[in-house]
Amino acid sequence: MNILLSNDDGYRAEGLNVLECVLAERGHDIYVSAPDTQQSGKSHSMTIHGRVTVTEYAPHHFHVSGTPADCIIYSHRCSLFPVEFDAVVSGINHGYNLSTDIIYSGTCAAARQAAFLGIKAIAVSAEDGCGTSLFERAAHFLADNLEAFLSNIKDRTFMNINVPEAFAGEYELAGIGEIIYNDSVAVRGIDGDKRILEIDSAELEYYPSRTGYRADHEVCRSGRAAVSVVETHPVISASMEQFKA
Repeated sequence: MNILLSNDDGYRAEGLNVLECVLAERGHDIYVSAPDTQQSGKSHSMTIHGRVTVTEYAPHHFHVSGTPADCIIYSHRCSLFPVEFDAVVSGINHGYNLSTDIIYSGTCAAARQAAFLGIKAIAVSAEDGCGTSLFERAAHFLADNLEAFLSNIKDRTFMNINVPEAFAGEYELAGIGEIIYNDSVAVRGIDGDKRILEIDSAELEYYPSRTGYRADHEVCRSGRAAVSVVETHPVISASMEQFKA
C-alpha cells in the first residue's frame, strides 16, 4: 500500500520513525509529511493567512512549517507526491489521545483532515514516557491489523487507536469517553500591564462513554489497546430533534 505518515510531534519524533520502519519492513511504500516543529494541541488549526514552507529532507519525505492539518492539505492539494494514497496514518503520538483529547489533538486532526479528503485514516497514540519498546509494539500491532482496520473505516469516519504500557496484544472496540481538566493556572511574571500565565497542574475527572461500549480511557487502564471509530461530522442529538423555534 501507499501510506502517508504524519503526526503532531514533528518529523524527528521517535514514534513516527519507528512506525515508518515497521510499515516499510512489511512491504508498504511509505511517504512522510510532518510538521517541522512540535504542534501538539493545535487541533484542526490550519494556515489560511500566510505561507507554508515545505522542505524535502529525504526522497518523498517532507517537513512542513505548519500544522498537522496543513501537512495533509498541502500534500494532497499540491501533488507533492507521485502517488495516490491508500491510507494516512498519523502518529505514533508521544502520549494518549483519549476521549475529550480527540478535540485538541493535532494527531487526530491529521487523520480527520485525510478523512475529509476521502482517504482512509488512522490516528495512533501510545502512553507517554514508555519509550521505544511501546512504540515498536504499537507499530507491529497496527501493521498486523492494518487491512482489517482499514476495511472497517467508513465514509466520514477515522480510526483512533491508543496503546497502553501494559499492552500485550489484546484490543477492544471502545467508545469515546469524557475527560474534564480542572486546570490550575499560575502567574509566572508581571511586566507592566502584561501577565505571564502558565497552566500549573490539572486534576482530571474521567467519565464513561455515552455509547454501549466501555470508554477508551477505561479500556487502556485495563491493559488493552482502545480502538475507536470517530465521526468527522457532528451528529444531530436527540434533543435537537425535539427543538421548536
